[in-house]
Amino acid sequence: MTEAESQFKKVTKSDNSLRIEAGDIVGGAPANSSLLAHESTMHVLKAMKFKIGTLGNHEFDQGLPEFNRILTGGAPSSQTDSLVKKYAHYSSGIDMVVANVINKKDHKIPYGYKPYIIKTVKQNNKTAKIGIIGLETSTLPSLTLYKNYKDYQVLDEADTIAKYDKILRDKGVNAVVVVGHTGVQSKDKTTSGPTVDILQKLNKIDPNNNVGLYIAAHSHQYANAQVGNTHVVQAVYTGKAYDNSWAYVSSKTGKFTKVSTHVYPVLSKKDDSETKADKKVVSIVKDADKRVKSKVNNVIGYAGKAETITGRLHNSASMENQAGEMVADAQLFEAQKAGLKPDFAFTNTGGVRSDLVVKSNKAITWGSAIAVQPFGNILQVVDMTGAQIRQALNEQYDEDQHYYLQIAGLSYSYAKDENQAYVVKDIWNSQGQLVADDQTYRVVINDFLHGAGDNFHAFKDTKIVGAIGTDTETFVKYIKAMTKTEHKVVAPTLNRKKLVE
Repeated sequence: MTEAESQFKKVTKSDNSLRIEAGDIVGGAPANSSLLAHESTMHVLKAMKFKIGTLGNHEFDQGLPEFNRILTGGAPSSQTDSLVKKYAHYSSGIDMVVANVINKKDHKIPYGYKPYIIKTVKQNNKTAKIGIIGLETSTLPSLTLYKNYKDYQVLDEADTIAKYDKILRDKGVNAVVVVGHTGVQSKDKTTSGPTVDILQKLNKIDPNNNVGLYIAAHSHQYANAQVGNTHVVQAVYTGKAYDNSWAYVSSKTGKFTKVSTHVYPVLSKKDDSETKADKKVVSIVKDADKRVKSKVNNVIGYAGKAETITGRLHNSASMENQAGEMVADAQLFEAQKAGLKPDFAFTNTGGVRSDLVVKSNKAITWGSAIAVQPFGNILQVVDMTGAQIRQALNEQYDEDQHYYLQIAGLSYSYAKDENQAYVVKDIWNSQGQLVADDQTYRVVINDFLHGAGDNFHAFKDTKIVGAIGTDTETFVKYIKAMTKTEHKVVAPTLNRKKLVE
């Protein structure tokens, strides 16, 4: 980004550049961030000179109060791990803009965050104003625990943009940028997703809106397109790419005259030897690595083979992956050890964040396991009928498998369907017996799914009959337990979902 900024300054002879992030700057991160309560990430963002951001769903993972603490550099609670207590706490310097999240009690945006920011830019002795509106995804209630969002209401994105576009217009601001944690994808010359839907609705209710650029996020996909008069960009995920948009504003009308958008890959040192690493950022990362090293490198078990057990970036055709099904196996195993007599286990693939890295000597470290299961969701054993289980499995296919499950203790067949992509046919338990719709079974799920997370409504409010701790602890225990067996830790065979004609 420094190179891109330098190029911008060289071409335009101006300092009118701004670094903006579109949410999920915390959560689901490696141990050198998560063990330090993501404050190391905040230090990096400050060093990278990010100035404006908005809320994503992961900002709610530990509750918005905790995110606001690390955003502003507040002191942690007395119960916090010593690693965090000993770390430096200072403000990120990022201004949060979020227009559509309000407290239910007073209808105000929390923590004094602003719905928009106005920036005045100067060039050639002339000035222009840019309005930047921030948005949270309205699907937040399906993406985090109930306790973390229950105090807030998330308003419709398009209605919110229209409201503040008019307010900005009344203030003489006619060039508007939206930074929204809403997904979008450009593929096969077509761009689709919630962001497109939002802009199409906006253009109906506010056809004269001044939104010239929409910086999207959340769906981890590439996008670079135009919807109506608005340019839309999204830079994949986990720092693999970045948006670089150049916008030109008329000093007379205050409107965008041209918006040029790009999404560039972030290349490795091997692929781009000319770009130099930022010394300050390197120092922060090295310091964080040093602080967590002893805990991260602690060996907790051994695999049967010196091969990485792959996660969701290596799904089979049936959307199964080794790390995900191992997580489900672990949850079923631990619930059985606890005497809760579970039949099956389900986990949301979005919670399985990484491959399980195995070292050349077959060792598995604590850090490797935590990278797979970083969130610490509570595992619950619930009663479900066979019909509810069937519904949950079918809910994988009602959004074109945008959300899908990893399973243990059962297998099933599925086929193409007229009403949605696929429909579940037969379901079998581990003994090969059919699962009956009218019978009750015990199922292990996390509390995220129990709250209908990822839109799996079949799990919502099912009767809880027990709990077994967190998914993070359970996965670590499972690796330790399997290491004591003859075969050690072995990747599951991906044959639990079977497509039939």
